[in-house]
Amino acid sequence: MIFQNLLTWIILLPVIGALVVYVLPTKWARWAALGASALTFAFTLVVFFIIQAKGTGFGDLQHLPYAVQANWINFNIGSTNLKIDYFLGVDGLSLPMVVLNGLLTMLAVIGGWEKKDVKNYLALLLFLEAGVMGVFMALDILFFFLFWEVELAPMFLLIGIWGSDAIKHGVPGRIYSAWKFLLYTFFGSVFMLAGFLFVYFTRHTGDMTMLSQTGNLLTGNATVLGITVSAQLLAFLLVFMAFAVKIPMFPFHTWLPDAHTDAPTEVSVLLAGVLLKMGAYGLIRFCLTLFPSGAHDFAGWLAVIAVINIIYGAAICLVQKDMKKLIAYSSVSHMGIILLGVAAAVGAGNGIFQGAGDQTFRDAALIGATLQMFSHGIITGLLFFCVGVIYDKAHTREIEVFGGVAKRMPMLGTLFTFAAMASLGLPGLAGFVAEYMVFTSSFRIWTIPTAVAVFTMILTAAYLLWMIKRVFFGPFNAKWNWLPDASPRELIPLFALAGLIVFVGVYPTPLIDVITSSLHPIVQAVASIK
Repeated sequence: MIFQNLLTWIILLPVIGALVVYVLPTKWARWAALGASALTFAFTLVVFFIIQAKGTGFGDLQHLPYAVQANWINFNIGSTNLKIDYFLGVDGLSLPMVVLNGLLTMLAVIGGWEKKDVKNYLALLLFLEAGVMGVFMALDILFFFLFWEVELAPMFLLIGIWGSDAIKHGVPGRIYSAWKFLLYTFFGSVFMLAGFLFVYFTRHTGDMTMLSQTGNLLTGNATVLGITVSAQLLAFLLVFMAFAVKIPMFPFHTWLPDAHTDAPTEVSVLLAGVLLKMGAYGLIRFCLTLFPSGAHDFAGWLAVIAVINIIYGAAICLVQKDMKKLIAYSSVSHMGIILLGVAAAVGAGNGIFQGAGDQTFRDAALIGATLQMFSHGIITGLLFFCVGVIYDKAHTREIEVFGGVAKRMPMLGTLFTFAAMASLGLPGLAGFVAEYMVFTSSFRIWTIPTAVAVFTMILTAAYLLWMIKRVFFGPFNAKWNWLPDASPRELIPLFALAGLIVFVGVYPTPLIDVITSSLHPIVQAVASIK
């Protein structure tokens, strides 16, 4: 039964493709990797159109439009039963992330066409795709944890083998950053596993569709180290820790700039485009859905942390000398916008506005946060691809060594400037829609934090325009008179993402319609808390 469902093949195809890549000659291995990633992306679109053709919407956890479930592990240890289901499903929250992962992996394969040891490189990209697909589709909490850990191995190897050799703290940067990424994520995973086991042994199931039902939510209190807290708040904090590291949330963000700086271009694209979204997705799918009361109690702190993320991430971009590091810190800031939208959706609020309409604004805040997940993925993906093109040719990312290179690279200069405009929230492009929804809606719930956070729009414009000016415009540095423009192969990912950014910016309604049905029940559950 499971092999008759497309969701299974969306995970299996990249794995099969990776194995095929290993056995083929290098010339054909590239095309096999591209074929596997393209077919996987096509399958994600097929699932989308199958659901759309039903005409019943994209559903939620209680009304999954497309899923497969079967017994997988079921055994007893003494009086304890351990049961993990093979349970994959998509709805309006997860499906956009599944499609985005398929698209960015396909473009990453194209971008990594000329990498050294290309067979191993492309195979690991495909293994990474399979792991991330499982994260976005798994609906059994322990099955989800398995995929959460699976994606660590290919990412660790991709950074550790193909990353930068620049010495950092006495070792090659790729080694330092790979281990830092691994240890930070493992640190969060320990808390996640503890939280999930607490839920499992309290409710005796890992099935998300059952755990999310009102009657099955955690109740009562729990005592930890002599301190009594609500069971929901305890479980929320444990599971949230893993997602906070992955988002990344201040002060657990320091692994991200190192990982981006030392990772290959295509790995940075996937890291910013989909791996960070694993944290935001998990926060909404698990923390808000399973622990609405805990999320409600923590909402004030979440709003404060979101503002710190937003302002700190943007401010520190102003002093960066490396283009990749600047974009990495900008991701910290933009992911803070997602946190602010989530805080508004679940918060009691202390805004100057109260009364009718709050439910609508909470819905809009969470929809905006989810839209930001998708928009940030395609915008930051485009930025990293652009940096990769110039780095592959100039072998440096230092901002100050360039100057006026748009004269030699007019196409890349245009697309890089376009990506910067999208990132700073120019109306008509994807970044504007999500940020507008989050800020205007959050202002109703968290007035003062949102008013402070909006200041980041000035900082974002400052650091992005300053970077573009120093690299591509101004007096031409004759040192770069030999630089060629982006090749046709390099332009494929750039134009694909640029087109999608315009489409979402001009006509976001289809994407908003997809995600709305899945988020409304979550906000309703939190709103029902007294």
